[in-house]
Amino acid sequence: MKWDAAKYDAVKAPQIDAGRELIVMAGVREADSILDLGCGTGKLTVELARLASKGSIVGIDPSREMLDKAREVSTGMENIRLMQLAAQAMNFADEFDLVFSNSALQWIREQEEVIKRIYRSLKKNGRLFFQVPGENFCREFFSYTKEAIAALELERFYTTWESPWRFLSQEEYASLLHDAGFRNVKIFYRDYELRFSDIASILAWWASAGLRPYLEPLPEKEQEQFKQAFADLFERNRTDNGIEFNFWRIFASARKA
Repeated sequence: MKWDAAKYDAVKAPQIDAGRELIVMAGVREADSILDLGCGTGKLTVELARLASKGSIVGIDPSREMLDKAREVSTGMENIRLMQLAAQAMNFADEFDLVFSNSALQWIREQEEVIKRIYRSLKKNGRLFFQVPGENFCREFFSYTKEAIAALELERFYTTWESPWRFLSQEEYASLLHDAGFRNVKIFYRDYELRFSDIASILAWWASAGLRPYLEPLPEKEQEQFKQAFADLFERNRTDNGIEFNFWRIFASARKA
């Protein structure tokens, strides 16, 4: 799936706020060597590099468009190295003090294999910190996509459609991490209340990431109709404070034995 990195980077991004919380949790040290798995447009990669000013950061992402933007935002930062690389193909060994991954693992089907590769990439006592959307992360998202498809009679475009995501539960992540050899596994859910001032802002955010798999099968005209129908449904969530809805995320940390 091709990404529009400029649009993704420009919109209000609650996942970036969650990522900054994850950075605090990770306790980045000045000399840490860090793997940023699924670095995207590099916003958080740069923040990691500033904290690990005497260390090094490797950012990997399978998207050339995302990495082009990451190279732009990290210009002049000598402790960042960016690589176009899928997590499933990485082959690092005993290299990193910290593996950091913000809102990326859900795009990977082979998460068992990736978590094993993460384990191998870490030095002894190395840390893993990641954050992903939880199962059924947003009730409105799944409900409103179905309603928009039905209202516009677009079902024919989705007869062979498959979700690109794989969402695991807290218990499933705990099992995968323990099976890979990790210890000190800690996992918790966090419920975020998101608030947008208008429909255009909601549409810009969802269209930059979450809606992209739903838009991909549609011709251009139907894409625009679908986006507007989906976004308009969020008027149901309007309160005196704006348009509000909730978003569940899973935070996890573990240490290599």
